[in-house]
Amino acid sequence: MHTIDWLDLPNQVNARDVGGLPVAGGGRTRSGVLMRCETPDLLTPESVVRLHTAYGVRHVFDLRSHGEGLERAEWAGLTRHHLPLLGRRAGEAADAAAREVGDISAGQVDVADGEEGFDLGDVDVYGAGRLYLRMAERGRESFARALELLTDDDSGPTIVHCTAGKDRTGILVAMLLLLVDVDRDAIVADYSATQTNLVEMFRRIDELPRQPRLKPGAPASAALRDAAPQSMETFLDGLAERYGTAAEFFLKAGAQPVWIERWRERFLDA
Repeated sequence: MHTIDWLDLPNQVNARDVGGLPVAGGGRTRSGVLMRCETPDLLTPESVVRLHTAYGVRHVFDLRSHGEGLERAEWAGLTRHHLPLLGRRAGEAADAAAREVGDISAGQVDVADGEEGFDLGDVDVYGAGRLYLRMAERGRESFARALELLTDDDSGPTIVHCTAGKDRTGILVAMLLLLVDVDRDAIVADYSATQTNLVEMFRRIDELPRQPRLKPGAPASAALRDAAPQSMETFLDGLAERYGTAAEFFLKAGAQPVWIERWRERFLDA
């Protein structure tokens, strides 16, 4: 059984390296390549320094919407890339909308509208997985861009985050793991590791300004503040049914085949 490699970052409880995961046919993912965490609004100055000096992080992928979270400051030695998956409308209207809606954990209406008619107050753990697939499709351009950045000449150790570090972060990380054939059970287990400190994490996030908030009268179900294995399993099933493979999803999103080849070279231990 894989041991979760938690990062030692002051005031972060959901930060981890996704290296060491078993790959179909043998081998494991390489440590120090891809990491994940919750909102950097919780990071202390010491944490930012440790990201660069102790863990070698060079790039930060921010998947949050425009206007979500505190103002993004520059970090010495780190390049921050804003790759919003949702709420990408330009201008002040986007900022206002993002502050009102934000993460799926807070009831992301942006992905709930449409033909399926999701009721965010009554979404179960399987419905959360179906919402994940819609999120992936809505943010496909950012996913393709993330893969490009992970494999270009300036690539290096990268940490991915959104607000809770489980929904938007969870589906991007899961698909990057799928690209190198990580065992399905390991992908689900990595996603569900967020449950370990989930209550404490949300307590800290809810105390911060400019975080996603529910619109009045639109409560989200408990499933949207969970990281149940069934949610990730439903997402993986839906992805396979609609696209066949994660590679096909990325290619249809605009990724180049060579990016997938380079990602496998960089992320797999022989």
